[in-house]
Amino acid sequence: MSLTKSDLQLTNYMVNGASLVANVIYEAIKCKTYPTLPRKIDAIVEKVTALYKRDFERVTSDFYLRQFDTYDELMTWLKENITPIPEIQEMNLSKSEFDAGVTVDSDDRPKYCFTSRYSAAVPEDDDFVDLGAFTRNLAHDLMRENIEINYSTF
Repeated sequence: MSLTKSDLQLTNYMVNGASLVANVIYEAIKCKTYPTLPRKIDAIVEKVTALYKRDFERVTSDFYLRQFDTYDELMTWLKENITPIPEIQEMNLSKSEFDAGVTVDSDDRPKYCFTSRYSAAVPEDDDFVDLGAFTRNLAHDLMRENIEINYSTF
């Protein structure tokens, strides 16, 4: 199911904690040319879980839920809470950069790398996650799941 412009104008998106964690990992894998588990996956799961337990309403002993009134509110929350996680930031580093001790904020790191899915093959050690695309895709996954649940109940 693809999202349309009118889907982005819907309101009252319900996001549950387990779905948030699952979609973070899903996009961390999907946003790479060579699908691999993200480095420090355990820390990512732990930190995203702590975030939803902090910011979402506890409905049952193990089920947390949060309503986002608009797409913009969802995107803002993701950009302010998920994207800044250091282990998420490290996904923007290629394996070769990570192994060389380069950090996201290193002064000697090139600021831009132009590539697309249609570019010549990128060596596997140079693969990285575009964090802007990651965040947008994550928001769309959460919205799509919400729309599918709402439509399937009628």
